[in-house]
Amino acid sequence: MKKLLDWRHIPLIATVAISIGPLVLLFSNALKPREEFQKNPLGFPSRLEFQNLIDAWEKGAYGQAFLNSAIVGVACIVIICISAGLAAYALSKLEFKGSNAIMGFLLFTLSVPIGLFLVPLFFIWKNLNLMDSLMGLILIYSAIFLPFNIFLLRSFFVSIPNELLDSARVDGCNELQVIYRIILPLASPAFLTVVLLVGLWTWNEFFFANAFLQSEEIKTVATRYLVFTGRFSSDWTMISAAGVITILPIMLIFMILQRQFIEGITEGSVKG
Repeated sequence: MKKLLDWRHIPLIATVAISIGPLVLLFSNALKPREEFQKNPLGFPSRLEFQNLIDAWEKGAYGQAFLNSAIVGVACIVIICISAGLAAYALSKLEFKGSNAIMGFLLFTLSVPIGLFLVPLFFIWKNLNLMDSLMGLILIYSAIFLPFNIFLLRSFFVSIPNELLDSARVDGCNELQVIYRIILPLASPAFLTVVLLVGLWTWNEFFFANAFLQSEEIKTVATRYLVFTGRFSSDWTMISAAGVITILPIMLIFMILQRQFIEGITEGSVKG
């Protein structure tokens, strides 16, 4: 009789526990009464206090913050999908001088820590009147996330047979029509991956959002988390509730789109 638990499963179980444990603790503390947290911060709540989520939503002004993050995320997704898609197509399917230099420059930008851009961007954005605006943050995010997504889409475009593109050109399609009629249907899983990654990055990004957004009405979800942290004391129940509010939407969206992403991958790279 086969053992129910093999010794090789122990590392996997430990990895799952380490990964899920903090999330379980976060949700537990978010729904725990304040007085109970002081007595047993690591235990499960004796009763579920959903009022904590309501109080955190109102105190953090998450309604406006959700709208701001959605605007930034959607705008970055559109800009990056269009720009990265066109750039990846040119670098993978069109032969021109300087393509290797462009690839080297993009690789170099990926190796530079994003913190080095803060000071020069601060002065440039101040002179361009882009400080404390969602448009300024959208441009920063688009520039930072663009190189990686160009590499991601290019690696997928390379696997598309050139014969399909040549046959479309013979039929009279120009390059934009080739992209729209051939590349986009075949590369939909790759573009879906870009949507998921950019959406996740923009939703969780804190460094530049905190530096370039000062007005309360345009703060994003990640920066609203600071409302619950004090200099000398912090309400950990409210902090946990704010954490649940912050991560829950992106978790649900990822779970919904993940199924479509896997189905798109299993369909194969060539469609009829």
